[in-house]
Parts: sequence; C-alpha cells; structure tokens
Amino acid sequence: MAFSGLGLALLMAQVDPASLVPLYRQALTIREQQFGPKHPKVARASSDLGLYLLEVGEREQAVAALRRALAIDRETYPANHATVAEDLENLAGALPPSPEAAALLEQAATCTDPRIAARAASKLGNLEEQARRNGMAIAAYRRALALEETATRLNDLALLLEPKPAEPLLRKALAMRQRDSGARHPETAVAMNNLANVLLALGKAMEAERLQRAALASLEAALGQEHPRVAVSCVNLAEVLRAKGDAAGAKAMYRRALAIEHPGLVDDMASLADYLDELGEKAEAAKLRRRAEAIKAGVK
Repeated sequence: MAFSGLGLALLMAQVDPASLVPLYRQALTIREQQFGPKHPKVARASSDLGLYLLEVGEREQAVAALRRALAIDRETYPANHATVAEDLENLAGALPPSPEAAALLEQAATCTDPRIAARAASKLGNLEEQARRNGMAIAAYRRALALEETATRLNDLALLLEPKPAEPLLRKALAMRQRDSGARHPETAVAMNNLANVLLALGKAMEAERLQRAALASLEAALGQEHPRVAVSCVNLAEVLRAKGDAAGAKAMYRRALAIEHPGLVDDMASLADYLDELGEKAEAAKLRRRAEAIKAGVK
C-alpha cells in the first residue's frame, strides 16, 4: 500500500497522525476540482485517504473512501487490470473477515499481473484459513504458489497438509530463506522449526533435533539469549528431546525456557509439569503447578 507525498509528511512531522486526515481530504477535494469526480487521479486520492484513515483507526470512513476509489477505477479500467485489483485488495483488507472480503480477493486474484494475483490469492487463503475452511485455503494457497513461489506461501500451504506432502514444501521454503535471508536470520529459524516439527511427526527425530538446535542458535545470535522467541525455541527443542527419550536434555531445555519472561510462560510450566508427572517426579510437578497458579493470580 503506497501513500502519496502526504505519507512522507507523516514520517517527517512529529504530530498526532489523526491531525493529518484533513490534508488527505483537502488533496482529494483539489483533485476533484481539477479533474472532475470520476478521474483516475481522484480515485488515487480517495484510495490514499482510505488507506490513511485505516491507519488511524477510522475503519468505516476508510471503507467508504476505498469503495469510491474502486467504483471510479472500475469505470476506467478492465476488470482484471492491476489498478482495479489493488483497489479490490485494499478494500478487502479494510473489511472484517467476511464473504464480501473473500469475494473481493477472489476477483483480485484474476488480475493480469501475476504478482498482484498471487498476493490476492494468498490473502484469500489466509482468510479461508481463519474461517477454518482448510480445503478452500489449500486451494487458494496452491493458486498463489502457481503464480509466484515464495517461502511464505510454501510454508502457508505446508502447514495445512499432512506431514509427508508438507516435508518437500518446507525443505524448499527453508532453502529459500537460507538463500535470501541467511542462516542466522529469525525467519530462517522459523523455517527450521516448521520443518523440524514435520520431521518429528515422520519419525525423523535426529534431523529434527539438528534443525531445532540450529534454529535456537540462530535466534540467540540474532535476538539475544533472553528474547521471548528464544524461549519458544527452547520448548521446541525440549519437545524433540522428549520424543527421543532424552529426559535430562528435555528438562534442561524446558527449564531454560522458564527462566525467560515470555507470553507462553504459564503454558510451558504446565507442559513441563505434565512431563515431570510422566517421569514420576510428582512433587516437583506439583510445585511447578503451584508456581504457575501464583503467576496467573498475579503473585510474585
């Protein structure tokens, strides 16, 4: 979503963002006076206004401005033109998840520009996945991939498939992340984790462990040892070690995660407590559950 020169003004000015809305409205009025109400430049000004209103939380007004831009451009360009597709995509993004938003993205995905069409199909997949219509989400993700292959799209599709067909997609996604972002990038670590989870489900625990250790090392190098994402990576590795029967290693990784403040702290305590129960360490499990209850109750 690109803004006009007014967007640059926002970046440069230390002002309340909402105070710039009148400038966007003024720009729209000027375009109307110069070119008439149905000119493509008026559509662009209305689109800029709508996108900015969305940024400042004025969703209802944003939708109205984006609908106007779409209406003008539909009278100017063919239905599958890139400009119309971007208007459809912008309006869909301003609406709450709904059949209308899905229909707009479906139309945008017919665009003659394959990159825009792929992006719209991918967003349609996200929308269908949110609605738990996984079959339709898979179809949309496949459509996006056929138009333009990216690591994110490979990952989106793979995570909805069974482990066996997911494995080659995730391997390709990881290779793309390593090529484009480098071995130590956080997104590469995410790709390692996703592939490791699938490998573990397929019984390939040794390779899963190697990947989870590499993911942990990458996150530590990029984010520091106390970052919340490092805690998540520790738990991921703990689960692999747990599946392998390495109780000492799994407990060590769980405990390391619990030493880091992160949103999933209480859930991770519960996971370790359950594991301790499995190991017959009932007293320590009970102690950990009491600590989790105290945290939930706000007791230090």
